Amino acid sequence: MNILVLNASPKGKNSTTVHTALYLQALHPEHVFSFLSVGQQIKAFEKDFTLVRAALETADLILFCYPVYTFIAPYQLHRLFELIKTDGVDLQGKFASQITTSKHFYDVTAHRYVEENCCDLGMKVVRGLSADMEDLLSEQGRKEARDFFTQLLFSCEHGLFVTPPVKAPEREHHIYRPTFFPSPRIRPKMWLS
Repeated sequence: MNILVLNASPKGKNSTTVHTALYLQALHPEHVFSFLSVGQQIKAFEKDFTLVRAALETADLILFCYPVYTFIAPYQLHRLFELIKTDGVDLQGKFASQITTSKHFYDVTAHRYVEENCCDLGMKVVRGLSADMEDLLSEQGRKEARDFFTQLLFSCEHGLFVTPPVKAPEREHHIYRPTFFPSPRIRPKMWLS
């Protein structure tokens, strides 16, 4: 399997997150891993997207690796999604997943952001790994990384992926309906706790 690792960390090869992908690469020489440091090279890719487009087109699985900063992915990853959508590269049917490192403070928001963008691009999303900054230093953390990758490969082989949410039909007019809460005096006791 051709696995493209998009390293969106501004730290590049010094990223803790990309070290998890390198660890998995060392364990699985039967797969071809290629790495693009979009975190450090996003300005260059804004000028010439050719290298990214070619890497995306040849990949079977795209693995987004990034740190979670204050609830969300770094701006370089936001910009990468904009460039992919503007370029129009066809990612329909390709598998996508992610590896993040954080202190588990609202990292689900970052994961959801990447999943939604991948679904918009017609990709088959497999839930990602949310690792702690020190996970590779412990046997438990390394086991979780190995288990994640085993599950990821199984999902790709058997076509198991996140089904995108059904979007609500477009409305002609958006109606603002304020929500009113009863005053504390008339709320049931269970609401007061």
